[in-house]
Amino acid sequence: PKYAVTGPVGEGDFVITREGGPTKEELSNENLLSILMVECSDLEVNTLVWKCLGYRFDSSKQEWTADECFPNWKANFPTPPDLIGMSRIFSKEVDQPSLKANQAIVRSIPAENKQSLKVHLKPYGFTGYQYAELTPNKTRRAQCANWLLFYREELFGYTVEELREKRRLKKEAEEAEKRRIELETGEAPEEGWKPPVKEVF
Repeated sequence: PKYAVTGPVGEGDFVITREGGPTKEELSNENLLSILMVECSDLEVNTLVWKCLGYRFDSSKQEWTADECFPNWKANFPTPPDLIGMSRIFSKEVDQPSLKANQAIVRSIPAENKQSLKVHLKPYGFTGYQYAELTPNKTRRAQCANWLLFYREELFGYTVEELREKRRLKKEAEEAEKRRIELETGEAPEEGWKPPVKEVF
């Protein structure tokens, strides 16, 4: 736990600081590419995701607080979880809390945002990992980077109330489109299966 508040962050090229909320610079494509290329530490990846989830670092108390966390996430994770597996020990007994937190992040990404890495980072040279080079660490880095892109594109800068209103309007628009297709064709549109989404807000 102490490492989360005292370990070095932001000392290299990776743009990150513990203080305050996330910034545009921290969420730049170049910074997120560094996560995938393993050019920053596991702690730096965790720190950026923690800030985006709403955890805030209290430098006077030297601790992370959850006061600004997304409510659904905070209910399950009142303290910032290790999303990467910083110990690099992936046995079930040691790794289970980290795996659970990482899976929760992945489940919060809607299907239409699952391919964000290809959409945003391919122009920067990222073409994905080769199967032979995949490791648990790289897999989780990719999942965190994908969530950060989703956060940047869909959640960054909005209040929880605004996000819930956005969700309501999106659902209304989807229902209206279904009704339009049904009126025009006389048949209900076929719905492809989508994985259930457990949103952070």
